[in-house]
Amino acid sequence: MNFPLRITVLILLLSLTFTSRGQDTVLLFHPTAYNLEVIQKLIDQELFPLEAYHVLGIFHPGESYDYSQAEAYIAQHKNSPYSLREIKGDLGPENIFRENPATGQFRELFECSEGALFMGGPDIPPVVYGEEVHLLTSVTDPFRHYMELSYLFHLLGGSQNKSWKPYMEEYLYYMVNGICLGMQTMNVATGGNMVQDIPTELYGIWSAEEILSLPGDQMHRNYMDYLNTGCENPTSYHFHKISLKADMILSSGLGFNSETFPLVLSSHHQAIDKLGLGWEVTATSMDGKIIEGIQHSRYPNVLGIQFHPEKPGLFDPTIKHPKGCKDTINFQEAIENSDSYEFHVAFWNKLDQILQKNRGSR
Repeated sequence: MNFPLRITVLILLLSLTFTSRGQDTVLLFHPTAYNLEVIQKLIDQELFPLEAYHVLGIFHPGESYDYSQAEAYIAQHKNSPYSLREIKGDLGPENIFRENPATGQFRELFECSEGALFMGGPDIPPVVYGEEVHLLTSVTDPFRHYMELSYLFHLLGGSQNKSWKPYMEEYLYYMVNGICLGMQTMNVATGGNMVQDIPTELYGIWSAEEILSLPGDQMHRNYMDYLNTGCENPTSYHFHKISLKADMILSSGLGFNSETFPLVLSSHHQAIDKLGLGWEVTATSMDGKIIEGIQHSRYPNVLGIQFHPEKPGLFDPTIKHPKGCKDTINFQEAIENSDSYEFHVAFWNKLDQILQKNRGSR
């Protein structure tokens, strides 16, 4: 048996061991080596301690990522709380919003876990929300989307198939959090759709120079990398303020009010258009054009955010990113000693509190 295959077998055995013995488990979709490292840093910094939790990474073999890299990361970090599980079966636009070859596996995942995390990533195939492909939409990893959309539909149901009984009707307090693409996937899974390109569709802008001249709070990524200046690739991330809705999980749930306008870190060109079934808006951009946060009206621990509170540089003053040709940015310095920093800390603490409350309650 060769080395990569031995690792794969070991990881699958570990995942079966953890789920069969009933250890508290949180699912991590798209568990790349980078995403595992990000979660580990949040654990190490005690922002998201996940005490007594196992993190079960979920992926589909059709994804574009080489998961041998994640297997190697786990093998190198033997004391880390991770294992992987592959979801098998043909999934596509024709079957993801109904019973399909992964349904039985999704049921097992739901029953063995207390929550699920969905991370950022590339554009969702527009075919799944009934639209043609915008020229600026780039679909690079369809099978990742098909699986994540289908699991979320199984959990939450959606307007595209109202006869489906959501799994979460059996356990209302299951925790789901989606970051950037994760939030967009939650919306599409429940019957919503997308603005396929923010600058062109919402602002009527077709050049990077015009976008870069906008007020900072109307930019949702840094477009400096479009200018081909010949210098080191600048970060695509950009800070802007958001407006919190009163009496929602992102405001009062984190100890803030609607008069707090935290700076958040964004890198996206798409946004929610029509909301899917069951969502309430928790935050918007300052001009109200972009939905920055959602929460479910029936399931209290289901929320999504359009920004990126997980980026390691937000909590590590040693990490610097190129901002342009001649300057760098440290994400923590941009928000330290402010409500914005406390907002990010409170966000991760809140998710951990939800999961700790869920322990042993199934």
